[in-house]
Amino acid sequence: MINKVIEEVREKGWSFNTDFLSGVELQAINDFFVAHKSEFVPAKVGKGNESQRATEIRGDNTLWLDPLAPQPPFDKIMNFLEELKRSLNQSFFLGLKEFECHLAYYPVGSFYIEHLDRFESDSSRTLSFVFYIHDSWNPDDGGELVLYSKDKKFISSILPLPGSFMCFMSEDFPHEVRVSRKERRTLTGWMHTKIIY
Repeated sequence: MINKVIEEVREKGWSFNTDFLSGVELQAINDFFVAHKSEFVPAKVGKGNESQRATEIRGDNTLWLDPLAPQPPFDKIMNFLEELKRSLNQSFFLGLKEFECHLAYYPVGSFYIEHLDRFESDSSRTLSFVFYIHDSWNPDDGGELVLYSKDKKFISSILPLPGSFMCFMSEDFPHEVRVSRKERRTLTGWMHTKIIY
């Protein structure tokens, strides 16, 4: 899969891959998810002291993970991300150093309006990635990730299929999460050009 991701990022700046996680792997992750759900907190917008909860912008809840000490259900994902980071650096000389990630869930009716993953005050986010970890999803469930170009042209609508993986260059693609009609679960994160841990 790494080679496919590299070639698609080279060609168009993003890559979507189905069936990265098996049913057994998804079950283990969802067992962890349920066991720790009380630890999730409402996601905020903005950075640092200026961050605030704004459900008219985003409605997800998050639980940050430590990539340096991953829990067993996430070993495959963390190892893949390390390998992907090395391959991206070798192929594109990006200077990626570390990545950060969190679990997230979107309750029924929630969404995330169009936004760009880079902060104005911090340009270190270079690659955004998402693993879809809910155990089932149908087209009628909504929750699509929609990519746009910088000049606001529609590029693609990605259905969050269970076990699939999506990544894109953070500064190049404004995107949104459309309204979810069932709980939408992800492991989401960013590769940085600075040390963050």
